[in-house]
Amino acid sequence: MILSIMQINEFEIPSITLWTLAWIFLLIGIFSVVVLILYTKYGRELSMKLTVLSIVFSSVFLGFATHFFLSSIGI
Repeated sequence: MILSIMQINEFEIPSITLWTLAWIFLLIGIFSVVVLILYTKYGRELSMKLTVLSIVFSSVFLGFATHFFLSSIGI
């Protein structure tokens, strides 16, 4: 059913490069989100640079990870 919706006639193996990059970017994105959460919870002084960098890194890496996962399965 779902294969007919996605218009896949046979099993396709995802690209190893895209799959690897997706997992690496996902791990980096999750790590930067954890750093942001821990820093905001336990940080003593407010640093806007670290906050902005954590938000930018997490959004970019999680966005690319999602894009690579979807590209590797053909969506």
